[in-house]
Amino acid sequence: MKWSVLVISTAFLLTGCYPNMDQMHQEKVAEAPVTIISVNEALGGLPCFKCHSYKEFSGTPQKGIFSHKLHMDTGYHCNQCHDVRGHNHVTINKDICGECHEVQEMTLERTAMPAPFNHDLHTTIYNSCKECHPKLFLMSGGTSRITMNDIDNGSYCGACHNGDSAFPSSECSRCHDLKDFDRELAYTVEDIGDVAFSHMSHTSAFSCDGCHPKVFSMKKTAGKMTMDDMYEGKFCGLCHNGNIASSVEDCEKCHQKS
Repeated sequence: MKWSVLVISTAFLLTGCYPNMDQMHQEKVAEAPVTIISVNEALGGLPCFKCHSYKEFSGTPQKGIFSHKLHMDTGYHCNQCHDVRGHNHVTINKDICGECHEVQEMTLERTAMPAPFNHDLHTTIYNSCKECHPKLFLMSGGTSRITMNDIDNGSYCGACHNGDSAFPSSECSRCHDLKDFDRELAYTVEDIGDVAFSHMSHTSAFSCDGCHPKVFSMKKTAGKMTMDDMYEGKFCGLCHNGNIASSVEDCEKCHQKS
């Protein structure tokens, strides 16, 4: 009898048919979660908390960072937001966020040119909120002062809008309504007369990234440009050199005395 048990056990090991306990565990926890109607049942009924502690999800809320505690205190529980199936499948039910939060479309207004942002569009591309939150954006409107220089350097929207993952941030009209910049910028210059700069006349010949941000930062440069800089080919002098455009020495082209 002992020899029979030994032979059978050896055969299981050699053929790979011996029950795989880890596989059995994965199959057990991979079952779809049942509908749970209370927090207590969630904590006691989800397979996660048979092994793992939920205390790590009950920390003090931090502004701009998702708070499990805040949502649990409101009455939500794990599988209202998460589809939990084993260790390898934890997705977020993003639709439930919209029950309390208006996250479909928003406007980024802390900029000279407000830009609309569509959550629905982006969540069809990315499966998880954590792709953007909180590593790129805090989860609280107005907590980040986003500048084009930041984006051009790969921060915020620029993490994806780099021309590889998504269209480059230099394609301004994809996000901004540029009609507000079809106007003149006035520069006060003593002695030789004020200057009026027209975006419209320049964008009819050049794209935005021809000047921004490598020649001009995304901010009015009043008081920072000098004629000496321009004579050296900086700022306006990069193009206004007598070859590409009229020379900066043609003073009356830009300066108008009152």
